[in-house]
Amino acid sequence: MPSSVPMRGLRMSDELYLKLRHIAEKHNRSYNQESVYALKSYVENYEKENGEIIVNPEVLYQ
Repeated sequence: MPSSVPMRGLRMSDELYLKLRHIAEKHNRSYNQESVYALKSYVENYEKENGEIIVNPEVLYQ
């Protein structure tokens, strides 16, 4: 079943890609799931230090 979550492109070095793929395998996650987990963790830590980021998802579709 296809995902309803939009696909986003991300450019990175081969080394970073392979390291993330390695970590994903260790956590029994797909590369995509591991990348989303890592990015969510990064944003959560940022918000703990700097306060909540308020966003308006509607601007993506204007």
